[in-house]
Amino acid sequence: MQMFYLIVLRFVHVVSSVCWAGGGFVNFMFLGPTAKDLAPAGTQFIAHMAGKRRFMPFMVINSTLTVLSGALLLWASTGGDLVTYMQTGPGLGFALGSLAGIVVYFVGMFGVGMPMGKLTQLGEEIQKAGTPPTPAQVAAMQKLEKTISLNEKIDFALVLASLILMGTARYWLF
Repeated sequence: MQMFYLIVLRFVHVVSSVCWAGGGFVNFMFLGPTAKDLAPAGTQFIAHMAGKRRFMPFMVINSTLTVLSGALLLWASTGGDLVTYMQTGPGLGFALGSLAGIVVYFVGMFGVGMPMGKLTQLGEEIQKAGTPPTPAQVAAMQKLEKTISLNEKIDFALVLASLILMGTARYWLF
């Protein structure tokens, strides 16, 4: 039963982290810059993707599954003794990768997700009005986009660090 539990957890962790990191990378490297280049139509595209196509719930579900399954895997690997486990190379690598992943989770939720939700709502308001955005709406959109952009850069760097740490931790021998 223990082996089945670990296999299921590992499967959930790997699949959800691929969806989370992959979605973040595609958004950061391609969708975001394209939307910015095509503004204001790009803003409407992002609002549609986030709202109607449910990109944000997809990212929230996958990031949450990744963090929860990762925490359970780390607990199972340590037997509840994280301090002793971190004194091994793999333990330190997985713990640091986990820490980076948890920070990414919170930066993504509060630094990207919440402003993205506000931007989506603002885009929908502008679209419903059927008129060009007011100067105040443009300023609000620019501020939200700046906040999102900064936090996406932080997320990108930390996701990359987490993936490198997790992918190599097993080989840290000391």
